[in-house]
Amino acid sequence: MSKIASLVPESLKSSKPSLIRVLNNKYGSDPEMVNLTVGEPDFKTADHVKLAAIKSILDDHTHYPHNWGTPGLRNAISQYLARHFDLHYDPEGEIFVTEGASGAISTIINGLCEPGDVVLVPCPAYTLYRINAELCNAQAVELETSAPDFKVTPQLLKEALDKYGDKVKVLVLNYPVNPTGVTYTPDELRALADLLKNYNVAILDDEIYADLLYEGEHLSMAKLLPDQTLYVNGVSKNAAMTGWRVGYICGPRDVLKALAKVHQAAISTNATMNMDAAQEALLHGDEDTAKMKAEYDRRRKFLMAAMDKIGFEYTKPKGAFYLWVKVPDGFDGDSMAYAEHLAEKAKVAVVPAAAFTKLPVRYFRISYAASMEKLQKAVDGLAKVFAQDQAD
Repeated sequence: MSKIASLVPESLKSSKPSLIRVLNNKYGSDPEMVNLTVGEPDFKTADHVKLAAIKSILDDHTHYPHNWGTPGLRNAISQYLARHFDLHYDPEGEIFVTEGASGAISTIINGLCEPGDVVLVPCPAYTLYRINAELCNAQAVELETSAPDFKVTPQLLKEALDKYGDKVKVLVLNYPVNPTGVTYTPDELRALADLLKNYNVAILDDEIYADLLYEGEHLSMAKLLPDQTLYVNGVSKNAAMTGWRVGYICGPRDVLKALAKVHQAAISTNATMNMDAAQEALLHGDEDTAKMKAEYDRRRKFLMAAMDKIGFEYTKPKGAFYLWVKVPDGFDGDSMAYAEHLAEKAKVAVVPAAAFTKLPVRYFRISYAASMEKLQKAVDGLAKVFAQDQAD
């Protein structure tokens, strides 16, 4: 052990890495495995977006940009949100750019939370909310949503808000939801907003999958409670730009002014050419997104039909690119054990519920951000194992 090992805080020592990444690293290099773990678009970034980045470099956009993001990108974000979601943010003071939506989440939680504060997280949920809360010695409180829809209700939320009182700094609201693919109807959101307006709590409104909604209408919580909402989005999912690391936060200018200090201290700013590429995607990429969305919807319908035929129970997804599948009742083990069972017997790598909640939820996530060829191979393997298990 090194001399300085004792200086590492216990909160960091006890924090566990993302199980999604652990499983991807474990199975990603196995040529026989159908790896459906990571939620990353399998499409290429559009050529016109790549060319924008190349032009940016050739035009010598290679120096420090504004630490809130380039004016061009902030204007593009403002136009994009107004065009798609009827959200209206001033590029000067109500928008700043982060390193992906992950950077936005980290900035908000680390900026607002102090030791002992509470972050409410409806679960199952993307693990980064909990990890960031724990790293700043705040308490991540999992709100146990229930099957079949796994959505937080006003009653459940009120109980938590009243129980933890002034300790609650942040409520996480992510929809369409990772990992379930469900979303909230406008009426459900209005009901939550009617409750939340009575509490002094910040809403971390993660809408990174908002462009990938296949059924229903998307209404942003930022539209209903702009004074309490920190809106998070990016270009990773809707423009297949995960590796470009461009996200953003929109919200009240007084809060963003403070959060920008946290982001500047940790990151300084994003890369200029990446922001120029994101600007092009937001201004001229609607057709690209529409094509990807249509293909994801085709895969979604294929998987649902396949699960129905095999006999798996699942939560019907209306957005994102995930299927939340129930571990069969006859299996003697938790979600992690079943994921290992599928990897061994079906050669299909999925993510167990244990990656998204500490609660004993017996489900697993399939990412259909994969080719139809891979999905067909996965379905064949799942069908075989399901039938074998039923026969045993």
